[in-house]
Amino acid sequence: MFKTSATLKRDAKHMLKGRWKDAILLNIVPSLLKVFSVWIISIVLAGGVFLALVLGSVITDEGTVSPRTEQVGGDIYDNGDLEGDDFDSLLEESEDNFVNSSGNAGSSIWSALISILIGFMTIGISFTFIEIYRDPTRKITPMADQFRMFNGKDFVPLFLIQLLMTVFTALWSMLFVIPGIIKSYSYSQSFYIYKDLSEHAETTSVSATSYITESRALMNGHKGRLFYIDLSFIGWHIVCWLTLGLGYFVLYPYINATKAAFYRDLSKDRYTAAAANATNTDEAEWTNF
Repeated sequence: MFKTSATLKRDAKHMLKGRWKDAILLNIVPSLLKVFSVWIISIVLAGGVFLALVLGSVITDEGTVSPRTEQVGGDIYDNGDLEGDDFDSLLEESEDNFVNSSGNAGSSIWSALISILIGFMTIGISFTFIEIYRDPTRKITPMADQFRMFNGKDFVPLFLIQLLMTVFTALWSMLFVIPGIIKSYSYSQSFYIYKDLSEHAETTSVSATSYITESRALMNGHKGRLFYIDLSFIGWHIVCWLTLGLGYFVLYPYINATKAAFYRDLSKDRYTAAAANATNTDEAEWTNF
């Protein structure tokens, strides 16, 4: 029996009770990156709207310019030439389109980079929340916990998992957007599985794709549950944008704590217990490796 999204969010708030200050500091880098992203996108969009309004006002004031024509005998022909005002109008329109397209491309690239950085930083944060769920006496050390993934043991495996997840998701997205989204949910538990297995079993010979494969098996029939959890935070995201991103300082700890609760409920700690047994018995029926 699995918990509902409301119950998981309630568990997250209960876990964060009395820890909000440390949880906010733990999430400070992803939150700041998101706030800056909101500011940049807002400035680009506001600048595009302002430029469009200014150019539209100028063109309206000048009026509509017709092509120059000439009369030959009783007929009127368009000579196809552009007068100075016509050329200026077309030039302004071209500049407007270029500015808008450049702004959209720049904001899209920036958003993609921010998403990758946030996703990478969230790994250490999620690991910390999982440990607190399992040991309520565990204290948060914001800076150390946030950058814990940059140690010599975990960095390369986690980087490879992240890289492969990004590549696989991008390839599926080339077919259509929806398959890419579905696969991103299928792969979403890979980092959690790595954490449990790396702490309780010998995993030096385990490939990065194995964790992704295990995540796909674990998420079979549960992708909709995680999607609904993400959907339930839409109202919070709107509030954050209305506050120019400042609300993300509170929202990110809440989301990450809820996602950690989801993994714990989904896995039932199967990897921590079974990995310890598999180390001694060489039996791994619980895994797809």
